[in-house]
Amino acid sequence: MDKQEMAGMKIGWISLGCPKNQVDTEYMIGLSEEAGFARTANPEEADVLVINTCSFIESATQESIDTILEFAAYKQKNCRLLVVAGCLPQRYRQELVKALPEVDLWVGTGEYARLPELLTAALEKKGAARLVADAPAGWLPPSLADRPLTTPPHYAYVKIAEGCNHHCLYCIIPKLKGEYRSRKPESIIAEVENLLARGVKEINLVAQDTTAYGTDFDGAFNLSSLLSRLDKLEGDFWIRLFYTYPSLINEELLRTIRDSRHICHYLDIPLQHVSSAVLKRMGRRGTEGEIRALIGRVRQYLPEVAIRSTFIVGYPGETEEDFAQLLAFLAEVRLDWVGVFPYYREEGTAAARLPGQVHHATKKRRARLVLEQQQNHSAAKNRALIGRELRVLLEKEKAPGWWEGRSYREAPGIDGVVQVQVTADQRNRLAPGTFVQVQIEAAGPYELSGKIKTNG
Repeated sequence: MDKQEMAGMKIGWISLGCPKNQVDTEYMIGLSEEAGFARTANPEEADVLVINTCSFIESATQESIDTILEFAAYKQKNCRLLVVAGCLPQRYRQELVKALPEVDLWVGTGEYARLPELLTAALEKKGAARLVADAPAGWLPPSLADRPLTTPPHYAYVKIAEGCNHHCLYCIIPKLKGEYRSRKPESIIAEVENLLARGVKEINLVAQDTTAYGTDFDGAFNLSSLLSRLDKLEGDFWIRLFYTYPSLINEELLRTIRDSRHICHYLDIPLQHVSSAVLKRMGRRGTEGEIRALIGRVRQYLPEVAIRSTFIVGYPGETEEDFAQLLAFLAEVRLDWVGVFPYYREEGTAAARLPGQVHHATKKRRARLVLEQQQNHSAAKNRALIGRELRVLLEKEKAPGWWEGRSYREAPGIDGVVQVQVTADQRNRLAPGTFVQVQIEAAGPYELSGKIKTNG
């Protein structure tokens, strides 16, 4: 099948899981389009359907399987090839080949660069294997002249590294993504420059651990040096950091953020717990005292910082005293945004074999209590902003006279939003990706609202 024959072949793409998966999907789209395939958002038009899966936790695995079965129905209509890529085939391999015969091709996380040739071979049915997952897990994005975006055009995720070396006992990621590998800074900077030239206003840096960036290159570069170089780029844009491992947040990084023009005073720090006993059983570093000192140091350097964190409750051996310690910590420290997950007993992880497994009803109760308490904290944080001005990136018009956007405090898709009231005259001058100054007049746990003061 040559490029001309492929030009008429349309691929429908479905990306599941986190933004890191979304970036991988975007690069696979780009490689496929370079090879001559076209893209469609309508599965009824697709000759090929590609599902990039997540298998980080039990619920993500189930969502992946449900999505495969949903889209397998198109094989009775228009779809010639159903392809499943990503963490699910990397994790379960031959089990899935036998269990889901509806799938024509399974592609592991280390084989994404080969996708166009694998699709061609499968379509031609010339010695095509059903499972291709032999390469080491995970990949670093290739160089593309014009990477496709599946996000709205005013923001993008940029993957700066792949893999993880932390080996937390509850986590399957090192097996799915491999050891930590950093992209060269020149590659990242070129990609960001390209995105800015296309009108992107918010660059979201992602990796399994962004703070470990460069540690695999013996100090040749690190996250601070990368951020300093990105901050020198011209234009009106934001840079946002995700997935910063607590023990690697140092004063150099905080000074870099403080002294920058473009970097949001926002940190996503997955703490997972504060009980020293639970953290030790998780295979994570740190104590509650060290975590408190870290939060204090971050706020000292960045007084207006917004901090997001995630926590796991119901981990094996977590007692009511451990959980009470976590609640007390959250009540005192008052983070801006908190996500909480009941522990999932993941097959293939060391934690699955630990004694002291917690009943599922207890896990659900503890998660609910954290969220109920945090809702009050988030509401109080937002109410403190009433009367202040915030710079807001507008995203979409919700209704005549109202736009929705985000300030530096809210990451896309996971935090709150800002509702912006606009006049008829202002409405005619606004578009997604516009920066405006907003006077905050009202607040709830997940929403601020106000009026435009001046543009950008």
